[in-house]
Amino acid sequence: MEYYISIVMVVSFAGILLPLGLNLVLLSTLFLSVKKKEGVGTAAPPAVSIITVVHNGEDLITKKIQNALSLNYPSGQYEIIIYSDGSTDNTADCVKPFLGGRVLFFSSEDHRGKINGMNEAAVHCSGDIIVFTDADAILKKDAVIKLAGHFSDPEIGGVCGQRIITEEKPGLKKAQSSFISFDSLIKKLESRSGSISSNDGKIYAVRKNLYSPVPEGVTDDLYVCLSVISKGYRFIFEPDARAYIHLPSRTASHEVLRRRRITAASLMGIYLMKEVLNPFKYGMFSLNLMVNKILRRLLPVFLILLFLSSLLIAFRSPLAGIVLAAQIVFYLSAVFYHVFLRHSANIVFLTKICSVIYYFCVGNYGLLMGLMDFLGGRQQTKWKPVKTGQ
Repeated sequence: MEYYISIVMVVSFAGILLPLGLNLVLLSTLFLSVKKKEGVGTAAPPAVSIITVVHNGEDLITKKIQNALSLNYPSGQYEIIIYSDGSTDNTADCVKPFLGGRVLFFSSEDHRGKINGMNEAAVHCSGDIIVFTDADAILKKDAVIKLAGHFSDPEIGGVCGQRIITEEKPGLKKAQSSFISFDSLIKKLESRSGSISSNDGKIYAVRKNLYSPVPEGVTDDLYVCLSVISKGYRFIFEPDARAYIHLPSRTASHEVLRRRRITAASLMGIYLMKEVLNPFKYGMFSLNLMVNKILRRLLPVFLILLFLSSLLIAFRSPLAGIVLAAQIVFYLSAVFYHVFLRHSANIVFLTKICSVIYYFCVGNYGLLMGLMDFLGGRQQTKWKPVKTGQ
């Protein structure tokens, strides 16, 4: 029995290590061995349609439109489409002063969800490239030109930008920034050798002729990425195309809800596009997708199995005892942050380390809930994110 428990412990440890670090080593090795493919072209900027879907965004939409109008992009080459998804506040009144010329406005009477709004707005696009960006994302002035430049390469079907947290707020800010940095590094390494396995809904661009209507119950950014890749095109990362945002998660409970929704919806999207998991057809991308989007979603399962297996044989195996002790210290660090450090700025280094551990634990609880939702067939087609225009 001890032998089989040891196998479970080893497999669990490998399942944790692979998406959290070992894949970076493998991707880095591949990064160094592959000649860089992408590069911003010098061809004339393509016609672009910038789409923002908003629900009750009166506090955000004026600043968003002003930001879009100020972009460094040829004025005759881009339009701005605002789609109000059943807003019941003054969103429409806020948009009215900007109508005419480059700004178009469409709406639905009912709140049907962001994905429905995206699909409806895409029908009205006149540009060759569609740029999707959220209402709370303020784009760097050259963000769209950075995205659009890649489409001079006929192999490129989509480009993902970079989100940057600008809000200076204590608590989970450093932890969330660390996660974004980790995810961005993976994108950079994947992009060099082929296509990214994750997209960012705050800012991304796709060829209009490659955009397929997104089904309900998935994460739009990942699904669009997978759809483009399934058609034989690359989807890459442009870190200089920046979108400045506030904290994605305001509190620990908000992070759990957010991770729960994203996990269930992204797994549904992968299930619907499961053909891209075939490594014989899609090569390294399929393997990256399995590690970055499936194994990472299974992290809480591996964490539970590792703890239980090491606990069962800790008194008979010195190695298992060490592994168990390390886990106990790890989880106690999260508790210590929650109880003592989250409102303290005095012990900077310790607070930073413990906040990352706490964020990791909270996020994995959300992952576990999302995994259960996916396996139980529970879908959430509408989502009301916690956003602020301040």
